[in-house]
Amino acid sequence: MFMVFCAAVLTAVSTIGCKKDNRPEDMPPLFSCVITVVLEGTPLDEAAVSFVPVEGTDAKYRAVGVTNAEGKATMKTYGFDGAPAGKYKVTVRKLVVEEGPTITNSDGEEVTAHGAEYQAVERKYMDAKTTPHEIEITAGKKTHEVTFDVGKAIKIR
Repeated sequence: MFMVFCAAVLTAVSTIGCKKDNRPEDMPPLFSCVITVVLEGTPLDEAAVSFVPVEGTDAKYRAVGVTNAEGKATMKTYGFDGAPAGKYKVTVRKLVVEEGPTITNSDGEEVTAHGAEYQAVERKYMDAKTTPHEIEITAGKKTHEVTFDVGKAIKIR
């Protein structure tokens, strides 16, 4: 009897632990997506990329990513790799913070003051209503890889 009880407990525990990654139960399947962002033909690092669902696409779960030094962002949805199937507008933002002058604080230590902040990407790429960039994530495709050019470098304060 004790062995049957132990077997039942082990089965219950292993079944509970079988949920692969703690995703919300209503989260749709996610599909691998790597976005490359270039600015004036050069990879843009540390840019925020977002997928904004277009009409007819479930807006509950959105994919986001941040580009690396190669301009590549692996899109994630609520921290899980991939994006749900659907059509999206692609927005890109790149905040640049310039270093200010070196100053001496009240403790006599030299510190770098906060400098100017600006967006380095044209406004049209930052807004889902005006961005020309779209992507469609499909269930049949293993990995979606797309490059988006966000024009010329600018400074918007």
